[in-house]
Amino acid sequence: MPRIELAPSPSIPLHSLEALQSDALLPICKACGTQYSASSPIIEKNCLICEDPRQYVPSTGQEWSSLAELAESDIQKQNDKESEKRKNYLIEDDEDGRIKMIACDPSFGINQTPILIETSEGSYIWDCASFISLPLVGHLTTLSKPLRAIAISHPHFFTTSLTWSRALKVPLYLCEDDREWFQRSGDITHDDQVIWWKGEQELGKGVKVIQCGGHFPGSSILYWDRLGEPAPPKDDLPTKPTPVSGIIFTADTLMVQPTQRSFSFLWSVPNLIPLRPQAILSIQERLKYLSFTQATSSWPNRWIREDAKKVLDESVTAYLAAEGWRVDEGRLVELLT
Repeated sequence: MPRIELAPSPSIPLHSLEALQSDALLPICKACGTQYSASSPIIEKNCLICEDPRQYVPSTGQEWSSLAELAESDIQKQNDKESEKRKNYLIEDDEDGRIKMIACDPSFGINQTPILIETSEGSYIWDCASFISLPLVGHLTTLSKPLRAIAISHPHFFTTSLTWSRALKVPLYLCEDDREWFQRSGDITHDDQVIWWKGEQELGKGVKVIQCGGHFPGSSILYWDRLGEPAPPKDDLPTKPTPVSGIIFTADTLMVQPTQRSFSFLWSVPNLIPLRPQAILSIQERLKYLSFTQATSSWPNRWIREDAKKVLDESVTAYLAAEGWRVDEGRLVELLT
């Protein structure tokens, strides 16, 4: 997957600079990347996200950072004589150049990679990470297909999403059923574009988020119906075929395994606690009506390129069997041992 370096932007919008400066010193948990309000007493305690059994407080104890500190962190080069500041870069998908992961070097927190999706009618960011650099802001505010929205899959990826929304001046979509986990609710003003939704929410033509539950009550996936995209102009044909099948971006709601041949269903990813059987079936049911052949999670090289919907059904069967269950005429039946 090609790596795209981001050059310094000659012009950063004033509202972006003001948003980044305003939030520069807010506390950020070093373990999960969650950003807190300045008035929050949490700095004297452990991060609420990490205290929850779906995450963890590191054995070394709670530590805090901020956007200002992250921006000053050095990357030591191999010769150990030079260093450069933390930076964002893009990872372009091998098959579909309209899909790019937003990465950070050096890594931070959970180290998920938000995904930039560029459709014919606008661009979207799926999920968020803590660090956002000026070159990234410059890139995202000058896209040929302007940015339309940011949508977040679940609380572990809320991170600095309010700062991103303000800096990029786009709506932020968060599931209502996870509102209690958003640590900056008290900072939202009438000028902010925070949209709370439930069930299903269309972001643009062919792009929508779907609440599946499981990992968190509001855990969601993003669906892009690429079949609805217009054909490229004849005088600007791509050098390789452009995928037209539907694709789901799953985050932690259902995770593409490292084998890239199956899905896993976890209530707690770091603590390896599986989802309950009924929650797994509910996710399968929510996605049954969608047409898709590909799926990807929130890290590079986590793709299912073919027959993803069939793989999902097979994964549900295998996962339930591993937990001691099978489905018989729509009912869970305990396997005999």
